[in-house]
Amino acid sequence: MSADEPVRVDVPVAGLYAMRLAKGGILVAVRIWHGLPIVDGEELDRSPRWCVEIDGKTDRLEKDEATGYRCRVPLDIGRAWPFCSGRPIAESEYQFLKARAAWAKDHAPAHPAAKPREAVNVRALPPLF
Repeated sequence: MSADEPVRVDVPVAGLYAMRLAKGGILVAVRIWHGLPIVDGEELDRSPRWCVEIDGKTDRLEKDEATGYRCRVPLDIGRAWPFCSGRPIAESEYQFLKARAAWAKDHAPAHPAAKPREAVNVRALPPLF
């Protein structure tokens, strides 16, 4: 996809992207590919399809309150495409966003990267100097 080519919202493009999960939230890494889906870190033996990894996650927990049934299902491409389509990124930025999120979750739970589904509260951040 070139810069002057319009984005088609109905056709996903495999690649690396960044997007926000909340208004005013921090950017998270997004990877889109066409292939086998991944659930709990394991590649499933299913037919190839459009798959997405958002902020290091490839699946979600699905629950049925009436029966109590719970299972993990692959994320739907519609959760990311076309929202991330306007922000393609390089492999180095993708790796940085993933590493920053992992670091924040382990070492700085108050950091905006540790809670990407919340808007960044600039007043709560520590001063830069």
